[in-house]
Amino acid sequence: MIETKLEYKDKTTESLFFDPEPHKYYWNDQEVPSATNVCKILTPASAIGNWSTKLCSEKFKELVQAGQSYDEIQILEMAELIKKAPNTFMQQAGTAGSYVHDAIEKYIHHKEEPNFTNEGMAKSFTKFKEWYNEQQGLEMVNTESRVLSRKHFFTGTYDALFKNGKGEYIIYDWKTSSGIRDSYLVQIFLYSIGLEEQFDFKISKGVIVNATKNGKLNIKTFDVNEEMQQVALACLKVFQFLNPKFKPKQGEK
Repeated sequence: MIETKLEYKDKTTESLFFDPEPHKYYWNDQEVPSATNVCKILTPASAIGNWSTKLCSEKFKELVQAGQSYDEIQILEMAELIKKAPNTFMQQAGTAGSYVHDAIEKYIHHKEEPNFTNEGMAKSFTKFKEWYNEQQGLEMVNTESRVLSRKHFFTGTYDALFKNGKGEYIIYDWKTSSGIRDSYLVQIFLYSIGLEEQFDFKISKGVIVNATKNGKLNIKTFDVNEEMQQVALACLKVFQFLNPKFKPKQGEK
């Protein structure tokens, strides 16, 4: 367990624990949902089904050759590989994304560049570096930091918080996926709620920097306001309804 001490504007301190292997957070001996998991409910079931079908189909075409005969064991082995194709892809994508995130962190703080041999990871990092080097007037507040909302009962780790020349606080999120999804915005809205609860400042904007493994760069900049924060809290309420174990204990809030 990794313990993080979080200080709040009311001068109190909380201990948030993170278990890396199952990627779970704990506060006051209760598992706390992460903003990432909360926002997963926004992904349409049809999109997940179509994506899984596509990956299984691609794996089938990779394994099964025309004119080739297969015995019973080979068929069972291929069936298992086809069934696991979506999970295998997600694990590989998650690993690649983690490596790129780590490289971004080191570059922001120390200008240290990775020596990636994986082409997709190299393209993703290069696109981020090109974008980052063009930014002007940004003051880094912190990166890869935990946030915990005691009031609404959720947690998470945001990628970066910067302050611009106007004194505005902006949350940045680095993504290596194939594009920008609506759930990414809601994730930042949740982080803003937690940060404003913890510190005495207002979050003005969110920015998603999507540097894909195909070498494309997508940027989404948007305002953070009370209306959007209410949307995020509505998402949280639905998540808690669907997952009762994540409701705060009596008197917790």
